[in-house]
Amino acid sequence: DKTFASLMRSAVKGLQTGNNKLLDKAKKEFAEADINLFYNKEANTIRVLKKDCPPIDFPVSQFAEVKQK
Repeated sequence: DKTFASLMRSAVKGLQTGNNKLLDKAKKEFAEADINLFYNKEANTIRVLKKDCPPIDFPVSQFAEVKQK
């Protein structure tokens, strides 16, 4: 949905720009819905974990608005 995509874009932007405040804000909003995010640098993916659901890995490029350094 649009909210999920917006939060994922914020998280990715925070990762790529080193803006920990932006990343922490996105993680906090996900946590309110019992969702945790984990970044896998080697695979360049974000794993989304929600209680009682299988993990889902999203490529960072799917939500990137900024070219990665």
